[in-house]
Amino acid sequence: MKFKDKLFSVLFFVTSVGVNTVHAQHAAASHFNDSAHSAKMPRHITFADSAQTKELNINVQLLDSVAVTNLTNAKTHYDNAISIRLFIDGKITDDFLFDARVKVNTDYTNRYININMYNPYEGLPYNKQSEKKRTWDLFAANASYNTKVAKLLAGFDYIEWGPARRNHVILRGEKSFYRPWQDSSSRITDAAPTPYFGYQITLGPVEYTQYATKLYEKKNFGKYLHAHRLNLSLPKDITFGLSETALYGTTTEPAGSNPNTESDSTGREFEWAYVIPFIPYVFQEHLQGDQDNISLAFDLSIKTLPNWEFYAELLWDDMKSPTSMFDDSWWGNKWATTLGVARDNIAIGPAMLGWMFEYTRIEPWVYTHHKGTGYTYANYAQSLGSDLGPNSQEIHTEVSATYNFIKATLFLGAVAKDSAFGGHINDMHTPESATDKKFLSKKTTQRYKELGFNLSVTPWDWFSFRCSYTRFFGDYEGYRTYAVGSVQW
Repeated sequence: MKFKDKLFSVLFFVTSVGVNTVHAQHAAASHFNDSAHSAKMPRHITFADSAQTKELNINVQLLDSVAVTNLTNAKTHYDNAISIRLFIDGKITDDFLFDARVKVNTDYTNRYININMYNPYEGLPYNKQSEKKRTWDLFAANASYNTKVAKLLAGFDYIEWGPARRNHVILRGEKSFYRPWQDSSSRITDAAPTPYFGYQITLGPVEYTQYATKLYEKKNFGKYLHAHRLNLSLPKDITFGLSETALYGTTTEPAGSNPNTESDSTGREFEWAYVIPFIPYVFQEHLQGDQDNISLAFDLSIKTLPNWEFYAELLWDDMKSPTSMFDDSWWGNKWATTLGVARDNIAIGPAMLGWMFEYTRIEPWVYTHHKGTGYTYANYAQSLGSDLGPNSQEIHTEVSATYNFIKATLFLGAVAKDSAFGGHINDMHTPESATDKKFLSKKTTQRYKELGFNLSVTPWDWFSFRCSYTRFFGDYEGYRTYAVGSVQW
């Protein structure tokens, strides 16, 4: 932690004093993964006063989807989901904006569904209706209010930071992708939102954003995340981001089960000191007993060349020193990175093409914590960072083409995931555990390649259809096909 103290103090001072800076790569997501955003839907239901100072927009959407999956050593399974969704957005004044959405799902499958007891460590909650049917619902909402000093933020929503187009290693927001090792009829794949409040202060090219959030790990056990970020708009369309997160909570493991010092049977409450702006968490943590899970992250987006973007994210979960990054003799050298390049707006005749390439590497033990699940980088049993989890790697590239109301995407990827100790977000390192680490051990790593396509068709604003097919090669062999249609008003 010492090197992070010194490094952050220098960087924080430099950025606070005022290097030319950029638009922040942060956002509270405003859609559900497999639905159109309400802002893109037709405005058929709108209420407003005569002066247009107050406005309320309402949209309704009905979706029906089916997925067929056939993988090595697994029975072919069918999953059907019917979803009704409501979107509301508008303004109370020009400075007071709001956005909310809710969906109610009914899922059918030919696999057995376990009972869900509404404990967050089981994942998002659902109601088991029969052995092969479940119902569940999910909502998200946010509001913002502009004052002369800052923009005030509040909601129960997703927070997404960084320029990565596929795998965020800092905060992934609503993004999630199909991972064969996570495929289960007793797990909802949607990312989990979180309640938060915060604010955003803009000083020329410098933008400072801070959030205080509530996470969920176990019923009636507090767990909290604080996150703040400096975003710098540099010349030549370059964006640099510097962020920190602080995470802590009450011990969720049974008494006497954690041999780590000062980690057993501890209770934590919300730490208001983390809400104070411009104070590095690595310093604040020391005054609170040096007991929280602190991480430091950097991200960079370069759009100097027209229609090109070069980007990177780097998360330092913990480390002895910057020079020890590649030292595998100490398990605590925990870091993750995503590197990418993209080319947009390639006009070929009437079609518009795009291309991207991305590499993600997550070291063993990243997102975990030796104090247990009360301190892990997770909410509702899902990683707040990349859904690949610790000790993993992905290479992904895709080409997309858009013509009129049709968009087609061809993608190719290679994924490696190690299931050894330190490869799961709930793994807890103890004094008896090995002090070294091994990235993607040959004995315990599953590797596969995926080749597939997505096709999206929206001939009218009230109807859309999307389908995909993915072929898997390697330790996961087989295919997955998916189709979803929707009508909206």
